[in-house]
Amino acid sequence: MAGNPLTTVAVLLIAANAGLALWLLYRRDSRWAVALWAAALFFTPVYVNFSIQSITLTVLDILTIASLAACAPQSKLRWTVIDTLVVGAFLSIFLGLLFGGVPGHVQYSVLSWLLPYAWGRVAFAQVGMEWIAICISVGAVGASVLAIAEFLSGSNLFVTLPGVAGEMWTSLQYRGGLLRAEGAFGHSISLGSSLAVSSAFLLATPWRLWVKATAFAIVTTAVVMTFSRIGLVGLVLVVVFAALFLGRYIRPAHRIAVSCVTLIATAVAMPLISTVFDDAGEEAAGSAEYRADLLPLVRQMVYIGVTPAREVSADGIDYYGGFQSIDSALILTGLRHGLIPLALFVVMLAVCAAVVFSGRGNPAAVAVLSQLPALATVALITQYAQFLWFVAGVAVAACSVESSRRRSALITSGDERSILEVP
Repeated sequence: MAGNPLTTVAVLLIAANAGLALWLLYRRDSRWAVALWAAALFFTPVYVNFSIQSITLTVLDILTIASLAACAPQSKLRWTVIDTLVVGAFLSIFLGLLFGGVPGHVQYSVLSWLLPYAWGRVAFAQVGMEWIAICISVGAVGASVLAIAEFLSGSNLFVTLPGVAGEMWTSLQYRGGLLRAEGAFGHSISLGSSLAVSSAFLLATPWRLWVKATAFAIVTTAVVMTFSRIGLVGLVLVVVFAALFLGRYIRPAHRIAVSCVTLIATAVAMPLISTVFDDAGEEAAGSAEYRADLLPLVRQMVYIGVTPAREVSADGIDYYGGFQSIDSALILTGLRHGLIPLALFVVMLAVCAAVVFSGRGNPAAVAVLSQLPALATVALITQYAQFLWFVAGVAVAACSVESSRRRSALITSGDERSILEVP
């Protein structure tokens, strides 16, 4: 924002007018907020951003803030146990600043975790699961088509945007000599995991069977072309959990069709996947060994605040016990913020698992549960972080509404004993 004062004033005026326009549009119809947020999620890279003082905001960050500002005041939310855990976790993260916590880490957790979670809660209250599922599914299919085109052409549309050359997320990745598709997500793992999350919503759309099966086949193909093992695992887990626990949201014929599509796609793609991972054997093996080497860092975590194992190089790069990159969201959370926030997040995941396995889950809860392997083995990078926390907010909101309906039904029936048993 530094430079010519007139330019700064002009940019601020444009931003203010755009913000007012969004606020009026969102107040008129909250569906626009969800639709535009989903478009930003799938089609605006994190390396397209804006800096205000020392705070860097992506397009997705800005739309999250605008959506909350416009929609939250008119939303009625029911407080839940998970909300209490979230507040406790983030209060402990803020408290960590008194114990050597890094302001940048706290800022990131607010922008990429807390605000998207709150927006997920509000979005469900405003538009419901069906519209959220449609918006995410349309965005995922569009992103998948671009990912397939990227793989076939060997070029990424998003890294050619003006002014982004040389950024850390614009270097294309290869495995076994083949390009790993990453779309606007800056990393193949981020794209693969986000598409796996999206598939849970795709299965719950009200679309006809042939449309849903075609869309799912496109998304599955794109996940394969990321050559991300964790993306493939997440996709398979979504299909399994959806087939077992989402009978209220997905017709039996649709579950059978999607399961068949997954099996066929896996059988067709397996030779290519095996060849690529065989060719990249040393890289894949080294990646697995590296993740195992991170486990001793758990012993260096403190209860609240940043670990004493953190070191900062002369060029400002964080190292933890000699490791620059921590490919585990859970371990990195403990290193940055302490054992107490980490424990609270783990409890939330355990509650999610209990809800899904008890048959009371919803597409968003299934999506979160499918990412347990990812949370243990990859970091929350680029838009994947905001997306997963948004989905967590949707899952909590949907469970809250379902619980309220169950309580009302039990009260109407006069079954007081059952009322006490409803969580």
